Formats: sequence, C-alpha cells, structure tokens
Amino acid sequence: MKKIVVLVFIILFSGVSHVQAAGGGSYSSNDGDGGGYAAAQTNPELKLAKQAISRQDFTTAISEIRSVLEEQPDNADAWNLLGYSSRKTGDFKTAEAAYTKALDLDPKHTQAMEYMGEMYLTLNQPDKAEELLARLNKLCSFNCTDRDDLDAAIKSYKASRS
Repeated sequence: MKKIVVLVFIILFSGVSHVQAAGGGSYSSNDGDGGGYAAAQTNPELKLAKQAISRQDFTTAISEIRSVLEEQPDNADAWNLLGYSSRKTGDFKTAEAAYTKALDLDPKHTQAMEYMGEMYLTLNQPDKAEELLARLNKLCSFNCTDRDDLDAAIKSYKASRS
C-alpha cells in the first residue's frame, strides 16, 4: 500500500506528462529517431508506426496510423502520431487537423501541444506556439519534457530571428 501511495504522489506532483507517466518518452523533433513513445508500448497497433517513425519512414507510419484510426477513431495518441508524421512530410494541413483532434479527445495531451507548437514555429506563427506553451505551463510543474522542448524550440526560433 505504501508503494502505491508513493507512486501516486510521484505521478501527481512531479509534473510528468500523462504520456511519460505511462512509461514512454517523447518524440522530440530534436532527437531525430522518434524516441520511445508510450502509445506504441501500450497499443500494439501503434508499434509498427513507431518503428516506421524511428526509421524516418513517415509515409509508412501514416499508413499504419490510419489503419489504427479506422479501428480506434478516438485514439488521441494515434491522432498525435498522425500529426507528427504528417508534419514531418510537410503536410501541415493534415498535421494541424490531427493535433487538433488529439487535443479534442485529450485536452491534456502534452505531447500533441508540444508538436503542434513546433509546427507553428515552422510556419512562422510563434504566437500560436507561445499559446500552447502557456497551456503546457499550466499543466506541468517539474520534469515536463514536452513543455521544456517547446520552450527551447521557441527560444531557438526567437534567437534565429534576432
């Protein structure tokens, strides 16, 4: 019982995003290989998409994700990965729609906020990225990779413009 209380305390007060608390990392655009994403570990159907993303084979990833979404249209993690993969292929319209859907399904999906923010920076819309960072700041306290990654991306964006 004591271990459960400690685990709950750590999850509730550490500021770890819901994705990280589930045991995964983050697909940061800075790492290049897609990292380890909890959805792929908890949802076997997304494992193939994650493997394709790790190879930077985003076309295959999109195909795998769309297959998952046919069976699980309310899977916020799949929508987030569709956004990520679409963004990486330059299809920003699909990416934005997918991130929006992920956030409609799970308004606290920190990774979708981070990725959407990075997309807005790519599209030279830093104000929208900063709005997402503000949302992340309200959701996260400590050890929030998604918030920290978006914050760093915004700072880098601004530094490159000055």
